[in-house]
Amino acid sequence: MDPSTKLLSATAPVRTDGLDPAALLAYFQNIWDLNERLFAAIEKEGARFVNPDPLRHPLIFYHGHTAAFYINKLVMAGLLDESDRIDPALERLFAQGVDPARAEELGAEAWPTEQATQAYRDQAYRLLVDFIQALAPGTVVHPAHPLWSLYMGLEHDRIHFETSSVLIRQYPADWLRRPEGWTYAPSDVPAPENAWLAVPAAEVKLGKPDDFPTFGWDDEYGHRAVSVPAFEATQNLITNAEFMAFLEAGGYENPAYWTEDGWAWRSQFEVAHPKFWVKTPDGFRYRAMFDELDMPAAWPVEVNWYEAAAYCRWYGQGARLLSEAEFQALAQWALHTPFDLPFADHYNLNVKFGSPTPVGMLPEAGSTLGFNDIWGNVWCWLSDDFYSLDGYRPHPYYLDFSEPYMDADHAMLLGGSWATTGTGASRYYRLWFRRHFYQHAGFRMARNLPA
Repeated sequence: MDPSTKLLSATAPVRTDGLDPAALLAYFQNIWDLNERLFAAIEKEGARFVNPDPLRHPLIFYHGHTAAFYINKLVMAGLLDESDRIDPALERLFAQGVDPARAEELGAEAWPTEQATQAYRDQAYRLLVDFIQALAPGTVVHPAHPLWSLYMGLEHDRIHFETSSVLIRQYPADWLRRPEGWTYAPSDVPAPENAWLAVPAAEVKLGKPDDFPTFGWDDEYGHRAVSVPAFEATQNLITNAEFMAFLEAGGYENPAYWTEDGWAWRSQFEVAHPKFWVKTPDGFRYRAMFDELDMPAAWPVEVNWYEAAAYCRWYGQGARLLSEAEFQALAQWALHTPFDLPFADHYNLNVKFGSPTPVGMLPEAGSTLGFNDIWGNVWCWLSDDFYSLDGYRPHPYYLDFSEPYMDADHAMLLGGSWATTGTGASRYYRLWFRRHFYQHAGFRMARNLPA
């Protein structure tokens, strides 16, 4: 496939209640092509072996990892034999991602060449196309069915499209070439005022129904009912302009605004501004995926959890991050329900744009209560530690997908970003990361109503 000839888009999630080989093949080819386009944007020789984030593998690993994941899971499910493997050594090397607390926890690996990795991907692509085309139509696929492993591979591929984009965004811009068709949103829009709006009390039910006809990761299943008192939240995600006020007020220099762990992180790495802000003699510019831009004041700021929590403390007035239950209580008032079935295109998700959008730019992404960007644009950091819902069971095809991360070191995010595709752009999807990690993620503030 020649990435330069393809349109940049993301297709709707495939159903599990009646397998359609043609739809499944299109869904597979779509995410494969998105990843090929993304990696083809790396032009500097040897860049894939340079680690843009000390807490992640170099990009060469992630290019091979998504392909090997399909093969490893299909073998695990008994749908491929051991003799069907393409390269057992590479499939071991590319098998497992990382989640270190410190860079020292990463070992040194002998990575294959770019040519060998691409050759492996090409062979995996042909094998998977043949495999999908041979599937019997109409099969009902559920978590106990062997073909769940294929759906798992498709959604895992989509997760890594987004997480790889975050890593590539940390390369110097002159190492990259923006792909044809990759469109940034308008960036010269002034930031609006950010009002506090009320959210009524609600009974929230968390958890994806077992019979919902799309793939789900194990942490999405289970149940929990939460009574959410009425509260207030900011109309918009916090913008770059709003966060600039925190920086200019000395927010990065005052430990009173930071959690103990957050201040230790800020001090150790001498952090003085958000990751994707570029300091120049004339002020700050903004690092988009492939280019530096004038600061887009109205785009949501992208920060880690520590920075989001520090902003809330600086703001005062009882401001804090939303909880998972509050996020879902607010989302009940969305003008449109995302996107499992039917698929909707009202939000900045699924690479609708190749960047965030100005807050409130998409009127259909709002709610009847007046909130903007209910889903999409950037992920929303939450106050919750990552946790399991009642009745949670690890899936046998990926026992360590979520359970090892259900602790106080990992905070939750909901809502998806512009780069979130597939079932990740779903109202049921639950994400987590270490609090110092960066994603395409920002935040909305909440506060209790006066007694």
